[in-house]
Amino acid sequence: LAYVEWFTPFQQPESHHGLYKISHLMRHGERLASIIDVSDIRRSVHLFPNFGAVVPREWTSSTI
Repeated sequence: LAYVEWFTPFQQPESHHGLYKISHLMRHGERLASIIDVSDIRRSVHLFPNFGAVVPREWTSSTI
């Protein structure tokens, strides 16, 4: 089994970098998630966070 958090569908890619902007799919103010069978996973995806102007210096691969 796998825990999956769902995201909004792709729309148009952003013009300045060509990547798609998505956000967590919400229901009643909470993130929509499911437990699914691993055999139902078709592909993985890498998501890049929207940091804003500056990434906090205290964020490292060990702390996030």
